[in-house]
Amino acid sequence: MAKNKLNKEQRDQLLEWCAADYSPTLIITWFVKREWPELTTQAISYYRKRSKAAIEQLRTERHAAALSSGLALKAERVQRLKEHADKLEAIKWAPGENGKLWNEKAWREVLDDIAKEVGQRRAGIDMSLESELGAMLDLLQSQLTPEEYARVVAVIAGATAA
Repeated sequence: MAKNKLNKEQRDQLLEWCAADYSPTLIITWFVKREWPELTTQAISYYRKRSKAAIEQLRTERHAAALSSGLALKAERVQRLKEHADKLEAIKWAPGENGKLWNEKAWREVLDDIAKEVGQRRAGIDMSLESELGAMLDLLQSQLTPEEYARVVAVIAGATAA
């Protein structure tokens, strides 16, 4: 490989893609599409080894940014859902091809999503696990006093009633 084959922009982009753990095949494809210098898997491996510390730093920054911006933030998710609900509300009574009010249903579903995001809806127990739940309750009944067992059952019943 020729020395300084890549310019600064190309090197920086390569390191960014390495930090994102993209495959060499994908990186090579992107280089070809941009009509940048030909890149081999060996060259990518070389840059990964040579710039290991820089790639780790980029990866750390990338993860921190991903978790502290955009849809990772609850307020941003709620805002986007609210905007979507507003758009659906404007057309919720417009019937579809078969006369069904699909937009009204979608609007209600978005409102439910907003309520879940802000903690106003509890997730229920998946009743497909009913036999496992029954087995666990049997085990608890054999190991707890009747009063303790009654409290556990009351808590579970309260969670499934919501």
